[in-house]
Amino acid sequence: MIALPPNAPFTPEQIGWLNGYLAARMQVQQAPGTSQALPAQSAPAPAGKAVHILWGSQTGTSEGLAKKTAKTLSAAGHQTTVTDMADSDAQKLVEAEYLLVITSTYGDGEPPDNAAELHELLHADDAPSFAKTNFAVLGLGDSEYPDFNQCAKEFDAVLEKLGGQRLCPRVDCDVDYDDPFDQWLAQVSESLAKPAEAAAA
Repeated sequence: MIALPPNAPFTPEQIGWLNGYLAARMQVQQAPGTSQALPAQSAPAPAGKAVHILWGSQTGTSEGLAKKTAKTLSAAGHQTTVTDMADSDAQKLVEAEYLLVITSTYGDGEPPDNAAELHELLHADDAPSFAKTNFAVLGLGDSEYPDFNQCAKEFDAVLEKLGGQRLCPRVDCDVDYDDPFDQWLAQVSESLAKPAEAAAA
C-alpha cells in the first residue's frame, strides 16, 4: 500500500485508486515472460569530415564568410580549419580530403594580396597534385568590373587541373552576396553529408 504523509493533498478515494493502479503495474512487471520496454537507443551520429577552409581577401569579407562557413559545418559535426591563404602550405593542402576556397578578386583580375603566393604556386609547372582533394570555390566580386571573380575562376580551374574533384559547382557572388553564399553553403553541406565515395562522385 502506498504510504503518504498525513498532510498529502489526496482524498481517501484518490489514495485507493493510486494503490490499485500501482499494484496492477507491479503485477505486470513481475509476471513471468513479461519484458519491460527499454529506452530506444539512438543511432550513433555519422563521423564528420575534416574540412579545410581557405580565404583570400583584401577587405575581410571572405574571412567573415569563411568563419560563418566553419560555424555552420562544425554545427553539423564536421571538423573545420579556417586558414588565411598567406599562412597556407600547399604541400600540406594536398593531403586535405575536403578543401573550400573563398576568395575575392583584386584590381584587374588579380588575386588579393594574401592569396597571391598560393595562386602563383598552384599555377607553377611543378605544382603539387590535388588528386586526393574534393573542393568547392566561392568567389566574391563586383560585376561592374570586366574581370568579375577572375581569381575564384582561376582557383577553381587550377584545382581541377591538378586532379581535384568538385563537391559542387563554383558560385560567383556579386555585391549582394548573401543569397548566393547561402546557396553555395547549402550545396557544400549537402555534399559533405553524403558518404565519402558519393561526395567525390
